Parts: sequence; structure tokens; C-alpha cells
Amino acid sequence: MNKLISKEKAYSNIDYIEIIKFVVVGVIIMLFQYSCSSTNPSDHKKDDHWQPGKEFTVAHGWIEIGVGDMPLVISAPHGGTLEPEEISDRSCKGSTTVRDLNIDKLAFNIREELQEENGTQPSVVVARIARKKVDFNRSLDQATCGNETMNQTWKVYHAYIDSALSRAVKKYGYAIFIDLHGHGHKNQRLEIGYKPTKGKLKEMYLDSSKASEMASETSVANLLDIKDLKISSLLWGKNSFGTLMTQKGFAAVPSRDDPYPLKKESYFTGGYNTRRYTSNEYPNVFGWQIEANYKGVRDAEGRPKFAQAFAKAILTYINKNVDQ
Repeated sequence: MNKLISKEKAYSNIDYIEIIKFVVVGVIIMLFQYSCSSTNPSDHKKDDHWQPGKEFTVAHGWIEIGVGDMPLVISAPHGGTLEPEEISDRSCKGSTTVRDLNIDKLAFNIREELQEENGTQPSVVVARIARKKVDFNRSLDQATCGNETMNQTWKVYHAYIDSALSRAVKKYGYAIFIDLHGHGHKNQRLEIGYKPTKGKLKEMYLDSSKASEMASETSVANLLDIKDLKISSLLWGKNSFGTLMTQKGFAAVPSRDDPYPLKKESYFTGGYNTRRYTSNEYPNVFGWQIEANYKGVRDAEGRPKFAQAFAKAILTYINKNVDQ
């Protein structure tokens, strides 16, 4: 009988230990989830966050903001290196986790060069957390792969883009949105994504009537509504962004010299961010995605030269196409 009682006490002690462990783990998880969601979602609306020249981090340092004073907002969603162990890696179907090396640095190089060149800066929203943990260029479900602890971080990233764009539109009447990425394709050139596929770009280039018909499908459609311009001039003209960059030594497609990718050539058309922020829901916003090659653009030697060329090109683009 005594042996039986002692066994029951032993089992009881084990049960209590397991219960305590379970409770402690649960509390830790709850505290972590609270911590992840504790960033005030309305912080991006505060005026003191938007002093030109100011740079700061939010969401545990996982997102960095640079406040600008010109109608240009640059997003760099895939350059983050922070990999907090408490956040599980994304592994859902279709998830990509490759990092765009140095793309975060390139965004700030551009910001610095525009300040040097013109005395103004773009607003930048840059990921510091790795794409393995959250992808800011995907819809929420795919961005977090169902990890609810990262939902708020994704929302904060996009809230700052949204606020930067709305403030630029309020002040200047329009905003240019550029989503900055890096590619590893064989062709060492910039890929300017305006949303149409390479096949559609070819059709538009070869047939002006089709170009007019498909203009509304591009990421510069809102600019066409604001200004009396032709889609052909914005994609292939002498003042198109691709042509301006090519003239400054950085080959780009589409441009006057390279109007569309060939059938076997890789080409990124523009992702979630480009589609979202140049849609009808943002009628005064237009822009494109840039996929930058590494050598001569994202490497240490190339970044300052690229940033200088970018600054001159975007200022010319604004002067010739928007502020004319």
C-alpha cells in the first residue's frame, strides 16, 4: 500500500512539473507575441516621425525608415540580414527566401546622392529582418506563411510606405514609388518592371495600337491620367527611366536601346508592392520595380556610381515627364 502511495505521489509530482513547464512556455509565447505586436500601428501617422532627413528603426529594429522631402519613395524589402531565432523560417508553398545582397545599402546610397545632387532626399523603407522570416513584397498570407506573430511587422512596413506616399502626394500632388531589388540573371543589366510580361512588352513595342490598349495595365498608368503623355515615351522614349540610365552607363530593359527581353531571357515584371502602390487605389502614385544586377551596381565599387547615375536620371525624369 505504501509503495502504491509513493508511486502516486511521484506521478503527481511529475504532472505538476509538466504543468508548470507548460504554463511557463505558454507565458513566454504570449509575452513574445505581445512584444511582436506592441509596435503602435498608428506611429506612422505621427508628425514627429516625418521630419525630413530623419532616420530611425521600428518594429524591434526590423524595419528602417529614412524620411524624405521629395516626391519619391523607395522600398527595399529583401536586403535584411537579421534572423531572430524565435521567429520560424518561412516554409510555405511558393515561399522564396533569397536575399538581395546590398540592396539596403543601395537604397541609402541613392538617398545620400540625391541629397548631394539636389538638396532633397527620397523617403526609404528598408527591411532589416531577413526575407526568411517575412517577405514584405508578398501578400500577408504568403509574406508570413501563417505565422501570426509577424503579421504586425508586415503591416508596419506597409503602413510606413503608405504614409510616405500619402504625405508626398499631399505636398507635391503625386509620388513616384520604386521597389528596389537585386537579380542574379545572366544579363548584366537593370530590369525595369512596369507589370507587363516580356511577351506583352514586345507586342506593345511593335504595335502602337496595342501599346495604347495595354497602357492601363502598366505601373505608370496613373501618370498617363495625370499628364498628356504616351506610354511609348515612358517605356522607350529618350526620357524614359531605362533610357536615361542606359545613357549614364547602366544598361536597362526596357529602354530605347533594349526595348524588351528576348524569349529566353529572364525578366522580372514587378511584384506585389509595385502592383499595390501603382493601382487605382493610389491614383496619384506611379512607378516601377528595379531589379539590379550585382557587379557594378550593388557591389562596393558600383554603388556610388549607380547612385549618382540614378539621382541624375530620376531628376531628369521628373523634370521632363512630370513637372513639365
